[in-house]
Amino acid sequence: MISLSISKRPCSQAGAPTLVLLHGWGYSKSAWPDSWLQALAQDYDLWLVDLPGHGDDTCQSLQDSDLRILDSWLQLLAASLPTQYSLLGWSLGGQVAWRLAQLQPDRVSALVALASNPSFVQRPDWPHAMPVAVLQQFATAFAHSANKALQRFCALQSQGGDQPTVINKQLRTQVYCRASLSMGLDWLAQLDLRATWQFLSMPTLLLLAAEDALVPATVASDLHKVSHGDKTIATLNGCHALAWQYAQAGKDKLLSRIGVFLEQSDV
Repeated sequence: MISLSISKRPCSQAGAPTLVLLHGWGYSKSAWPDSWLQALAQDYDLWLVDLPGHGDDTCQSLQDSDLRILDSWLQLLAASLPTQYSLLGWSLGGQVAWRLAQLQPDRVSALVALASNPSFVQRPDWPHAMPVAVLQQFATAFAHSANKALQRFCALQSQGGDQPTVINKQLRTQVYCRASLSMGLDWLAQLDLRATWQFLSMPTLLLLAAEDALVPATVASDLHKVSHGDKTIATLNGCHALAWQYAQAGKDKLLSRIGVFLEQSDV
């Protein structure tokens, strides 16, 4: 059963543009730094969306190796969104954002992805990604002990960041343990959005983390080779959980950069 779980935070300004936020694997629509949501809500109508099988979404499937559930859900989400909107996705959420933008290129004003890789796993011609065997090992660990696997996952996401212990603790309060998360592991294994990335027509920003333990920043060189159109790729100091790292640092340069990019794209 395909459903939508969405929370909206309307902007106080009438006629504000819409920004759709898509979280990463293992989390929920509420898993964003509060400071980010407060700041973004000053300029945008925010749509916070649970991915299928995550958070409050009612999907209970444990497998989606052919991506039919994800694509059906994207069609349902697209039909619910305003005529024009922008996308902000983190990790798996960035991949989902690219796939949604592929479906509705004329309606997406701008797209921002954080710590995302068009192909999360390695392929014969895509070495800068996670080895398939490593993801399979994690999927097995999650099936046997989900909570323990999620704790390890949070530690990997905070690895390489400033104050990793603090970030790790924050992430552990955000992860949302459900058996249906295994479906998202299928997406990470199956999604190959390299061609999608190449031909995205809207302004696109990809921000990678130099010390990311899950998405190698070295993928930037591969992406530059196949980039066309208005695309910007930048690598920042930090870990996979970029949003939390920069939010805790005081003045949030990362959020400011995203805000400037979206503002310029909305003109």
